[in-house]
Amino acid sequence: MAFSHYLAAVVNLLYPMHCSGCWKSLHNEDSKYLCNNCWHGIHYITGTRCPRCGMGLGDYALASREGCTECRTKNFRFDAAFSAVYYEDTVKELIHQFKYKRQEFLAEPLSEILIRYAKKTGLSQLDINLVVAVPLHRRKCAERGFNQAERLGRKIGRFLDTDICTGDLKRTRNTASQTSLPYYRREENVRGAFWAKRPAVFQDKNILLVDDVFTSGLTASECAGILKKAGARKVYVLTVAKSRRTMAGA
Repeated sequence: MAFSHYLAAVVNLLYPMHCSGCWKSLHNEDSKYLCNNCWHGIHYITGTRCPRCGMGLGDYALASREGCTECRTKNFRFDAAFSAVYYEDTVKELIHQFKYKRQEFLAEPLSEILIRYAKKTGLSQLDINLVVAVPLHRRKCAERGFNQAERLGRKIGRFLDTDICTGDLKRTRNTASQTSLPYYRREENVRGAFWAKRPAVFQDKNILLVDDVFTSGLTASECAGILKKAGARKVYVLTVAKSRRTMAGA
């Protein structure tokens, strides 16, 4: 194959010529990865939100410290959760391609969604000292080829000008996907699945724990418990997307 063909293949991999949301040609578009229509169709979770799980409550709702109807009975060990958008439509498709189709370049638009959300909400004012990615088990990471949370965490860490820790929070068991389990089994599935390799790394830190999707919040809570046991002051959770019904029983 001619060198020009190799170069074209590399360019198409890094800068795809079709929108990853609707497959429209990007030749006449202003942005990479997504067309303008798909970018404009992304609606961020802004306004009044639940201070515990991050659920949008509507423009005229009152936020209670006890949480919303979805999470107030849950014993979350993180201090607050933030999600940029809901897990649906274009973003749901992007995350699916990113995680399961090895489309690593989609870390770029997904990270851009996080950064745009951070700018809208003033996330940088939380005094974050360290970004931590929710870890994958080594077997799952080998199967997938990369840890999607780590890719996102590196991007948001650079935006916040904050160090990212990728090797000191470990997953000890190759747990089943939380989305494949009924809610009553999810807490058991992740209980004891994480440990801090070097606890001193987290001592007295305000930590931003990054993942792709917030579903029940139990994985993030388990990680937060380990980080706080290691000495972290605060643990905040940031995800690209949030399921609208995080506490569903099925």
